[in-house]
Amino acid sequence: MNRKTTFSRKPRFSLIFWAALVLLLTAGVSCFGLWYFKRSHDRAVRIMATDTVLDQGEQMADYLAEITPLCTLPLSPEQWQRLYALIDTLHAAQHNLQFVSISHKGTTLIHRQATALADFAAPPGRGTNDPPRIRKSVTQQVLELGGAEVPVMVFRREIALPGEDGPFEVEVGLRHTAVDQEERAAIHAVRSLFRLSVLTLATAFGACLLLIVWVVRRDRVWAERRRQEEHLAFSGMLANGIVHDFRNPMSSARLDAQMLERETRRPEGARPERLAELAGRVNRTMERMDKIFQEFLYLARPADEAHEPVDLSDCARECLETLTPRCEQAGVTAAVVWAAPPPRVLASPFALRRALLNVLLNAIQFSPPGSRVELDARATNERVALDILDRGPGIPDKDRRRIFEMFVTTRPGGTGLGLFLARTAIRKCGGEITSLPRDNGGTVIRITLDRAPAALNHEVQSVNQEPDS
Repeated sequence: MNRKTTFSRKPRFSLIFWAALVLLLTAGVSCFGLWYFKRSHDRAVRIMATDTVLDQGEQMADYLAEITPLCTLPLSPEQWQRLYALIDTLHAAQHNLQFVSISHKGTTLIHRQATALADFAAPPGRGTNDPPRIRKSVTQQVLELGGAEVPVMVFRREIALPGEDGPFEVEVGLRHTAVDQEERAAIHAVRSLFRLSVLTLATAFGACLLLIVWVVRRDRVWAERRRQEEHLAFSGMLANGIVHDFRNPMSSARLDAQMLERETRRPEGARPERLAELAGRVNRTMERMDKIFQEFLYLARPADEAHEPVDLSDCARECLETLTPRCEQAGVTAAVVWAAPPPRVLASPFALRRALLNVLLNAIQFSPPGSRVELDARATNERVALDILDRGPGIPDKDRRRIFEMFVTTRPGGTGLGLFLARTAIRKCGGEITSLPRDNGGTVIRITLDRAPAALNHEVQSVNQEPDS
């Protein structure tokens, strides 16, 4: 029992292990996919933020390049005020603006660290129709501010005006932190979404794992309950089988006892030979019941137990002798009709007798008075077919398979176990049992078994013929 329990729990443990492993692998792949997506997104956001900052620097440099040629040298106080206001406006638009520098012929006109926010002042309109020539460039520099190095991106515009002997130069410096600030919002949103996704995945897979464990535990409980129910059902079936098998010899013994009592009350006196016959039959019936007690342990043997050669003639003779009182009571005769004894078959003696008794009893119960139940056999090279023929009402075609199921019967008061137990016993012998129609009415129950090898038959016959020591 312990070994069976161990083997029954091992597959369930494997199921839990493989289910948990699949869940963990799926969770790992999902987390790796999310991480790879986040990494790719961060890289794309970094590129987009860099492009955005570069565009802003380019636009600010272009804007200053457009208004610088409108300033006349030397600059008036109003022009200085406009330039400072413009730089403050640019700083308000881009807080990472580090400096703005405007020079002419190598002389710095203005260099302002844009840190204050001033009112916006619109640039004045252009006073000439001759477009300036502008050269653009972007470089990287490192400034030292307060002892710290600050990397900046410098956008330079060189403006050549018609009639001027030297170009104007405009420089706009943006700190590299502008890229970080530009991408911070998008990355923060993605990181929040990533954490939420990981938490959701962990919760979902944890819930799935707990669900699997719960389902497997529930399955174990149900399996244990089903096993107990199966044990109870098997115990009930075994008890019914024992009762069913004992009813036949008990009925025979009761009938023989009744006939023995009637024989002793005959007015002309009891016949000694009849008394001896009835007493012998009662004695053999009791021996049969004792043998059933001993042989019912067959059901506890393994299903792959080795079979032995069984003589069908001896088995049929013993079964017919056991059922003789039932035949006399029903007014039915039962006999073998084969011309020569059939060959031995490979089977269990107890199982084969049990099946043959149940099939014969079923045939006797359905046969009308005055009819005969016949046993016939024919053999091939590998199989032996034993037919039990009766003249009963027959079995409808739709019920030929169902009559071998448990508790299926068409006889009032029947238990529905006879043919079921017969099929179980025959299958334990490695054979098959089927129902066929009989010409001119009736039923043929055919039992097919493996034929015993000739060498084994010869060996058994030789052992049986050895004289007792």
